[in-house]
Amino acid sequence: MFTRRENGHLNFEKYVKELIKSNQAQVLVALDKEEVVGYSISYIQFYPPVFKQRVYGLINDLAIKETHRRKGLGEQMLFKMFQWFKSHGLERIELRVSVRNKIGYSFWKKHGFKDYQHILYLER
Repeated sequence: MFTRRENGHLNFEKYVKELIKSNQAQVLVALDKEEVVGYSISYIQFYPPVFKQRVYGLINDLAIKETHRRKGLGEQMLFKMFQWFKSHGLERIELRVSVRNKIGYSFWKKHGFKDYQHILYLER
């Protein structure tokens, strides 16, 4: 599911630059000296107008390099994301985590996130 395209890194760079310019998104980067050891992407999303609650925050990515995990970087970035969502008046925050990502799932559960929906897929 997460196999990158040949030029995926170029597309990702363009995508992140667009997000940085947007006031509907936040991109955070964790550095150890000059080395990037983590990043996160979060943004404002909207439900269809049939729902009472229309706006919510979406955590799209939070990744910490394996050598820098369990040092509080993820929690620091999550705290910054919470602050950003709050500054935009967002109380509901959602994310997706791969069923195979046991470490990520555990991290999110530890920070109070709950299951509410299963996303299924079929490849034909």
